[in-house]
Amino acid sequence: MKRILYMLAFVWMGIGMISCEKDLMDYEGEEGVYFYVQWGAAWGDTTVWANQSYTPVEFVNVAGNTHEVKVRIMATGRVKDYDRTFRLTVDKDTTTAVEGLNYETFPEEQVLKAGTTYTDVTIEVKRNENIQEEERVLGLRLLPTSDLSIAIPEWKKISGMWSSEGQQVFDASVHKIIMSDFIVKPKQWIGGVYDQPGDTESGRWGVFTVKKYRLICDQFNLTYEDFQSEATMPGAKQAVIQEHMAKYLQELYDNKTPVLEDDGRLMWFMGVSWTSVVGVPWVPEQ
Repeated sequence: MKRILYMLAFVWMGIGMISCEKDLMDYEGEEGVYFYVQWGAAWGDTTVWANQSYTPVEFVNVAGNTHEVKVRIMATGRVKDYDRTFRLTVDKDTTTAVEGLNYETFPEEQVLKAGTTYTDVTIEVKRNENIQEEERVLGLRLLPTSDLSIAIPEWKKISGMWSSEGQQVFDASVHKIIMSDFIVKPKQWIGGVYDQPGDTESGRWGVFTVKKYRLICDQFNLTYEDFQSEATMPGAKQAVIQEHMAKYLQELYDNKTPVLEDDGRLMWFMGVSWTSVVGVPWVPEQ
């Protein structure tokens, strides 16, 4: 019995030594970088969100004229005790966005700090008229350096994680930021059922226009999402907006600086002292 126990002890010692040797083995693959940008449905488990090939930026849901996009870059291999550099450039083949108008420039040389396996690079994108009717794309591409190569040229779905949006296989050295600012009448727009030329504005807020919508957002620091449900735009809030906007427009009108819609008519909310007819420009009193 003792002999059997000694033999088992030697076997476990051998397994332990093999395990230690494996732990001490160096990473044998290439040490490089790749994009790892996760997002998915808000109701889902964020730990299994898919790695996505693009990041959508819908300015209708952004307060203000700029937005910061954090793009995560991961590194393969062991953690190092020194800084390493990699390159991040604009991918000309996929980019339709305009530098300075749709995005701010960013440093091409980026740093992966000592003791880390990833870094988040912040890209600032900007609201511009050129994204009101069509999307603009800012393509980002990773390039190798003497410190880090390109780790994963092709990303595939990982078991246990969600599939990427639209496609399951993509180039992990390229990531796209897709910008848009398409604005249509939101669900909780109160009033303005009749919006054809010749119609007189009515309801709390009158006819929907992008200019009127933007002015409300500026005055109340709202986003498009705030107009999409009764929970975010209850009746009491609708009344507050109507009263404030009517007072605001009336004061500007009384000061001889009225706000006009694109067709030249006076901007209208219930409570102002004038009527407004779609397609009929305002004519100041002489």
